[in-house]
Parts: sequence; structure tokens; C-alpha cells
Amino acid sequence: MLKKLTNFIFQFGYFLILALAAILLFFLGLQIFFSHSYIPLEIAEGIRFENNPLIFYPLLLAFLGLLILSRFWLNKLTAPKLFIFLSLFYLLAAAYLIINSSGLIRADAKHVFNAALAFNRGDYSSLTTLGGYMYRNPHQLGLMSLERLYALISPTSQFIFSINLVWIILSNFLIYRITAKLNKDELVHKYTILLTFLFFPQFFFILFAYGTIPGFFFCLLGFYLLLLFNDKPSFHYGLLAAISLSIACLLRNNYIIFVLMVLGIYFLSLFQTWSFKKLLLLGTILACLFLSGKAINRYYEDLVGHTIGEGTPKIAYVTMGLRDDPNRKTLGGWYDAYNTKILKRNGYDEKKAEQMAIQDLKQLLLNFLKNPSYALRFFYEKVKSTWTEPTFQSIWTGPQLERQQYTATPLLRSIYEEKEGYQRLNLFGLVLLSSIYLLTSCFLLYQIFWAQKSLSVFELYPYVFFLGGFFFHFFWETKSQYVYIYILLLLPTAAQVLSLNKQKLTRQN
Repeated sequence: MLKKLTNFIFQFGYFLILALAAILLFFLGLQIFFSHSYIPLEIAEGIRFENNPLIFYPLLLAFLGLLILSRFWLNKLTAPKLFIFLSLFYLLAAAYLIINSSGLIRADAKHVFNAALAFNRGDYSSLTTLGGYMYRNPHQLGLMSLERLYALISPTSQFIFSINLVWIILSNFLIYRITAKLNKDELVHKYTILLTFLFFPQFFFILFAYGTIPGFFFCLLGFYLLLLFNDKPSFHYGLLAAISLSIACLLRNNYIIFVLMVLGIYFLSLFQTWSFKKLLLLGTILACLFLSGKAINRYYEDLVGHTIGEGTPKIAYVTMGLRDDPNRKTLGGWYDAYNTKILKRNGYDEKKAEQMAIQDLKQLLLNFLKNPSYALRFFYEKVKSTWTEPTFQSIWTGPQLERQQYTATPLLRSIYEEKEGYQRLNLFGLVLLSSIYLLTSCFLLYQIFWAQKSLSVFELYPYVFFLGGFFFHFFWETKSQYVYIYILLLLPTAAQVLSLNKQKLTRQN
């Protein structure tokens, strides 16, 4: 009886994950097939919706055709050789990008970097001064600590860009190795490698001196170690995985979604195969998360000599994610500086700021209830603007003329000054993103209705992660730059569709 119950829970969870992911990805694919989001390269994130140009449709067919035909030359290379070749090309392109950029950074990235340099000089004012950046954003202490280490080697933004390049290539390698652990088809490995290097937003994020890229690497490293742990339950694998995931969350708090995905998958696997070691692993991950956060706060409290507050209340990000400020160019739910102003409005009293955010949130929810048509339009535009912007702000986060950030070559100016280069990248990104949604939707529908063999619980990880990111940013403050990581991890699924042929389909059925 117990076995039947646990099997039912597992099968229900399995079906629910695939069905929800398929519905949402099909919806996004349908949206982007006719129109997409476009972000001008201006200071304000004034995203707008545009109809797809007619040339998009033949280009989409041509791109999918080229991907399918590319199997003939992919079969002539081994996966390691393909990875090395594309990595070398990536290194050359990245060197060109870094050398020909001014190196100036802005916004949060600039504040964290300046705080790191100041801390290394013994100046803690950004954390100790009322209203200072780190005072308002103590969740950035993990990233600041990493940049303090960077600064000991070279206190320049170009060095951070160079290290970003290393993190990205290592992340691409881990995506390939994770795919190889979960799928033995070498053609899938090769397509995965090809698609990760074709995914250009990751490349342009090299110039984004923030915690997303290194944090993503530690997420992938943690998950790869967990796959090794699953093959051979070893204390070392489990502990290193827990530490890696904790580092990821210290560098970028949003990666708690990845950790929750891992916990959810392992919890679901308990209903398939009970293991005390799995349960112990879950406890180890939770303990490392808790202790790492406490440890870094304690270190900086001892350093500055007083308690560190909560800073901007987290609920303010939810309130901001449900606001629609008519006085700003941004769409509803996008960043509108609400979180940066709420502490100041309340004299930096964190409790009062939290109470105001809660009260504002209640008013927003009441407004949605009173105006369901407005609520539907609000969330539709929020979702569409987040998930159908082909560049994921990877170029918007780079050099901007309005901010006196310059590039040195005609090609880069064409991209970063919103000329022909930027338009072509938008078009290619539109084709690429549409292909990912289409191929992933097809794969999930096939798994639900026709496949005889179920996916393993660990093969569910990109869909659980995607669902977590989708529902998180449905309510939380949103930007398209936040969600590229969820799309990136769908690439191995697209690779599986591209690698299929009649013989494989017959064998699976």
C-alpha cells in the first residue's frame, strides 16, 4: 500500500512538472512567433512590443534546417574537440570585446565594485554610513567579497570581464558534462556544446561585472557534484556540492531558486527510491546555506564593529514587481526604484519600511481584484516583456553612450549604439529563442503523450528550474536579464530533439 502511494506521488509530480513546463513554454513560443519585446539602448529600461518582421519566418526555417544538417559535420568531430575549437574562437572574440570596451561599469555593479575597493583600503563607509549602498543592500556582501579577492590580483573592471570569460567557458563545459551524465547520445552532447556557444547573450554578459555569471557556475558545479554523488554516494561529493550551492546563493540571492530545484528533485526522488543518504544530503545543503549566510554576516559585523541590519526589506521587491508607475518608461513589474527609495522615505527604519511595503502590496492586490481586466493585461505584459526579449538585456547592460561608456571599433559601435549590428543580433536572437521554445515544447509534448520511457528524476532539472524562475518573476520584480539562465539550461533539451532520427524514435517506442 505504501509503495503504491509513493509511486503515485512520484508519477503525479513527474506529470505535473512536464505538463506545466510544456504549457508555459508553448505559450511563450506562441507569443514570440508573432511579436516580441524590444529594449532600446537607453538609460531607462523602456521595453516595448514589436511585430516580427516577415523575414523572421524564412530565417527560422533556414536556421532549424541548418541545425539539422549540421549533424553531418558534427559526426566528424568528437565532443571534446568541438568544445576546444569553439572555446578558442570564444576566447578570441571575447578578447576583441574586452580590449575595445572602455571598462566603465555602472549601477549596482559599480557600487559593489567600488565598495570592494574601499573595503580593501580599510574604508567601510558603504556599509556603516546610514543609507550607504551596502547598508541598504547587505545581500551583496557575498559578491563584494568575491570582488575584494579579484581586486587583490588586479583592481580593474577589465580583470572582472576576463574572469567572467573563464566562468562562462567553465559553465559551458559543465552544461556539456551534466548533459553527458544524463544522456549517453554523443550527438546530443555535440548539439549542446554548439547551442551553448551560439547563445550570444551569455557572451555579451562578459561585460556585466555582477554576480550572475560566477553564481551560475557554482550552481552548475553543485549540480554536477550531486550527479556524481548519485552514482557513488560519497560524503566529499555531497559536502562540496552543498558548499558550491551556498557560494552561488551568496553571490546572487536569486540562485536560491536553483537550490530549491535541487531540493525538490531530491525530495521527489525519495518517493521513487528511499535513501537515508539522500535525506542526509538535503540536510547538509540546508545547513550549509544557513551557516554560510550567518558566517559572512558575522565576519563583516566583526570587521565593522556593529550589527548589520536587513537593509531593504525583501517584500519591497514583491511590491515593486506588482507596481505600474505611469511616470516611468518601464512596464509594470519592472524595476522602478521603489526598493531604493522606501528606506529613505522611512528614515532608514527597516521595520517601518517593511510595514509600508506590505501596506502598498495589499493595496495593489485589492486593485487587481477590483480590476480583473487590468490585472490580466498587467501580468500578460509582464510575462511577455520578460521572456520574449531576444537579447535578455545582455547588450543593454554593456557600454551606453548616454552614460559616457564607449567602444572603439565600428562593429562594436554598430552593436552598442543601437545601429545595424544591434538590429541583426535582435533578429538572430529572435530566431534562436523561438527555436528553443519550439524544440523544447515538442520534446515535452512527446514525453507526455508518446514516449514509452520516462525521464529520470534528475533529467527534470531544467524544467523544475524554469518553472521556479517563471513563477518567481511572475510576482517578484522582473527584468529580462534575470531569466536568460533558465533558457540556457533548456538548450540540452533542444539538442535532444535535433539529434532524433527515425531509428531513435522507433527504438524509444
